[in-house]
Amino acid sequence: MHGLTALYINIDDVISSAKPKNVKLQKDLKEAVQQRLSAAGMRLLSKEEMETTAGQPEMSMFPSYPKHLGPFKPGEPRIEYNAACCTAGIWTSFSQGAMTLRDPLLHHKLATWGEGHNTTDCNNVGKWLSEVVLKTVDDFIAAKQKADKDYQAWQKKSGQTPAKPDTDTPPTSADKPAKDIPPASTAKPVELRETNDAEALACDTAILLYAEIFPTAAVDISDAKGGILGKIADNMKACPQYRYRIETHADQRSSHEYNDVLSARRAVAIRNYLVDNGVDEEQFDLRFYGKRKPLVDGDNETAWAANRRVMITPIKPK
Repeated sequence: MHGLTALYINIDDVISSAKPKNVKLQKDLKEAVQQRLSAAGMRLLSKEEMETTAGQPEMSMFPSYPKHLGPFKPGEPRIEYNAACCTAGIWTSFSQGAMTLRDPLLHHKLATWGEGHNTTDCNNVGKWLSEVVLKTVDDFIAAKQKADKDYQAWQKKSGQTPAKPDTDTPPTSADKPAKDIPPASTAKPVELRETNDAEALACDTAILLYAEIFPTAAVDISDAKGGILGKIADNMKACPQYRYRIETHADQRSSHEYNDVLSARRAVAIRNYLVDNGVDEEQFDLRFYGKRKPLVDGDNETAWAANRRVMITPIKPK
């Protein structure tokens, strides 16, 4: 929940579910929820906004009412109120979209937080339910704030604060430790933009690709640019004695956290593409730098385009 700025809560559904049972909720319940979120730096999304927001953050509340409240279908016998066995409850689940590094093309919806409440006092179900809805929102906010603090503490402890990133070391590596890998070539890379540019490359050719092989903010290989990676795969298969270091970089426009994850997923997507095209998985290693190693300074489209790149560098055999 770290960094969450907005979410959808099905509060309208909770309100509408109470009406046919004649349960009177707090009149300004939705407004009270909005005020709590706003005070915590978050915004209540509409369902339509949630569906177009990254991760689709959604809190779903599922209230259950005493059976004696109905509603009853025509001819259905009524259930009499019995204080000794009357229960009401509500379960809340918060979920977000996610992708895994193992298969970044497979999208998941993960429940990352939840809690439930029950009562056997049915004297005023509307009052109880209203209070529990607000308590649930308060508990969620507290959990989110704890996640922010825990993340900041982890960053400070590990020396990975966004304000002072380690520009020499990538966030992580997906293959063998660097000490086991021979030095990579320092030759000026060949820029590849079209499929025919990748034909008949020498084994020791360093390659510069631009992130246009991915749609904006995505990790799916663009159909229009996949042919270039196919040609690169052919070259790698013709050079089994070489290993290749694949580095992914992002431009400066998003946070370190966002760019680190995006770079990692793109590196894995490239690896998966090459493996699917017959390259031995042991033939390359991955480095993903996010925005930690810009080539060009500047806050403009030209600088951004130069910095969001993919480098494929040959590693000389021992």
